[in-house]
Amino acid sequence: MLIYKEKYKKPALVAAAVLAVMTLSACNDSDNDTTAARSSSKPKNIILMISDGASWNTWEMGAEWQAGVTANALPAYADMEVRLGMTTYPLTTSSKPTNDVNGDGLSYDAAKAWDESAATVDESDSYQTAIAGYQYLKSNYTDSAAAGTALATGHKTYNNAINYDNLGQPLAYITQLAKQAGKATGVVTSVQLSHATPAAFAAQNLSRKNMTDIARDMLTNGNLDLLMGTGNPGYDGNGSDMSALSDDECAATYACYTPYDTIGETEWTSLKAGELIPSGSSTPWTLIESKASFEALANGSLSVTGPLVGIPKVRWTLQQGREASVLGADASQPSGVKKIATVPDLPTLTQGALNYLGKNESGFFLMVEGGAVDWAAHANQADRMVEEQVDFNQALQAVEEWVAANSSWDETLLIVTTDHGNALPLGLDSDSVPYQSLTFNGAEALPAVRFWSGNHTNELVRLWARGQGSDEFNARVRGQDATFASTVGHNTEGNYVDNTDVFGVMQAALPSDE
Repeated sequence: MLIYKEKYKKPALVAAAVLAVMTLSACNDSDNDTTAARSSSKPKNIILMISDGASWNTWEMGAEWQAGVTANALPAYADMEVRLGMTTYPLTTSSKPTNDVNGDGLSYDAAKAWDESAATVDESDSYQTAIAGYQYLKSNYTDSAAAGTALATGHKTYNNAINYDNLGQPLAYITQLAKQAGKATGVVTSVQLSHATPAAFAAQNLSRKNMTDIARDMLTNGNLDLLMGTGNPGYDGNGSDMSALSDDECAATYACYTPYDTIGETEWTSLKAGELIPSGSSTPWTLIESKASFEALANGSLSVTGPLVGIPKVRWTLQQGREASVLGADASQPSGVKKIATVPDLPTLTQGALNYLGKNESGFFLMVEGGAVDWAAHANQADRMVEEQVDFNQALQAVEEWVAANSSWDETLLIVTTDHGNALPLGLDSDSVPYQSLTFNGAEALPAVRFWSGNHTNELVRLWARGQGSDEFNARVRGQDATFASTVGHNTEGNYVDNTDVFGVMQAALPSDE
């Protein structure tokens, strides 16, 4: 039996970076009486939702497919009281600590971001980017590790860092603090559970690449009550059972050679045996894998005592990595590919997590990531981006329905955002019409898209917030980007915060020591 009883050292609490430039009313184009009337008490529940790699148009692509409307008109977003932009740049683009507190001196410059002038094309750029603003947005971007660290700790850092600063020192993160405050804590993702974003909310490591070490930390440090994500060693990206494959079939399947790239064999064996006990717990993790178990947790028919880990029967992502050659066609899906029938979706995982965590009398912190939006964006897969964003939107709808049925907005803080943009999807003629909008064709029809990158961007991204404490964002506004407002249509004045402010708002929502 593996028992981890050594208490995890608690780093000093990290103060959020607060720059109160101005105090503003809610930024959804009107004064909000509900926000103004809400008491100053702190929320019981804090929910952060991250659509990983969602550029501003990614949200529009999902909403258009679902209902033929803009993102802000989609019911899941329509009642959001706060709508802001958010900067995401890292401290340094180095992949390791540079031991410099100032890093590379990076920032977001709105004038450069929207520069429509012609630029000299870099011949190594396969996208032949000839607009200066696009080139700027494709430079000095964060990775998911540095972005996740900023969201989870309030500190900017180097790319690759999982809750380490640029001096190589560990940083306290939000689930540590929430756990210390008596809250139940959970992390849910549609990608591998030790991938960069979920890792940033449950572990510390100098490099995101050390995934098995990160998984061990997540499962043993005692800061999580619930963890859900992919990376099941027994299955491939199509949900096929590795043990059922012939030697020849296995030889042709990469997943056969890398069963323990997400979670180590020792931890997996112990989880399967029901013997892995995290620090501070008297009971081992309960492991669920079947779609039926996730659905039972979501509909309330499954009750679990002690820490709960859910790893569906799939290796890479819940659905984004599936192949038509294995699963067949389904014209109702944006990609035209039949879904893996044995794998639960993100709304189901989210509903189950809420039911489990919601039993704690002192409330909970939950991070939900639609991680495969980013994977699809890297591959410039417009159809799979739509699928993954719709899945995320439906998970958001599940959160709102859970709050309505089991809690209230007076005791719940909900934050919805991304960690960075990716792929810069614009209109088909955006080479000659800078920042051209996408051409939409109505509900259940894919838009016409031209991508300008296969990687992350330094663009101003979108943030929504709702509920108790959401007005805290308005006191942390860093600046205004009028062109963001007029082009994206997310808010009226283009007010924006920084990604470190998300931690600041969440930390302020936790019970104080007084």
